[in-house]
Amino acid sequence: MHAPTVPDIDAAAAPESPPAQTRTGCADATSPQLIAPSGRGQVVLDSAELRRLRQGRLLSQQDLADDCWRRNIRVSVATIKRAESGRAVRFRIAHELARCFGVPVMALVRAAPAA
Repeated sequence: MHAPTVPDIDAAAAPESPPAQTRTGCADATSPQLIAPSGRGQVVLDSAELRRLRQGRLLSQQDLADDCWRRNIRVSVATIKRAESGRAVRFRIAHELARCFGVPVMALVRAAPAA
């Protein structure tokens, strides 16, 4: 039996927000900066790392979404596709995916190139 479908709350249109903000990942001054590209609470994930983790478990995007659902982690297949295509997702999604794979959330967040 399949789990009921839950609408993706990240797909809702967000109001226009101020320009992107930069944040540091930790207190160390040499740490890479992370970019919140389109507003508060959004990050771009390292799509190659996310894909590597998913494929390392031999899961399709749908299988990963189903596995997340069974583990009470609310991440839809549309959100997984969005993250793997390099588009911004809410930080909550990054946290949930990191929890699913058992890695630190900063391992999934893409670092901005050094300027």
